[in-house]
Amino acid sequence: MSQEKKQEIQFPCQWEFRLVTEAATLTDSRSEVEAIGQSENAGFSITAGENSKSGKYAAIRVACEVDSLERARELAKRLSNVKGVRFLI
Repeated sequence: MSQEKKQEIQFPCQWEFRLVTEAATLTDSRSEVEAIGQSENAGFSITAGENSKSGKYAAIRVACEVDSLERARELAKRLSNVKGVRFLI
C-alpha cells in the first residue's frame, strides 16, 4: 500500500490562469483583464491561448506571482467575473 505525499506550494510562486471566453468578446475581455491586473497591482503577463475549432471560443493566459493561496483565489474570483468568460482553469 503506497501513501500519497501531499505536495505543498511554496509561496511566493508563479500562478497561471486560463480563461476561456467567447471569441466575440475577446478584445473587451482582455481589456478588462488588463484593468484588473493594474487595479490589483498583480503584474499580469497576458498572452493569447488557443481558439476552439469552431472559432466560437478563445483562451487568454494570465500569469502572475502570488504570495498566498488566498491571493490566487481572490484573483481567480475577479477573473471569472470578466465579461464573456465561460470558465476559468
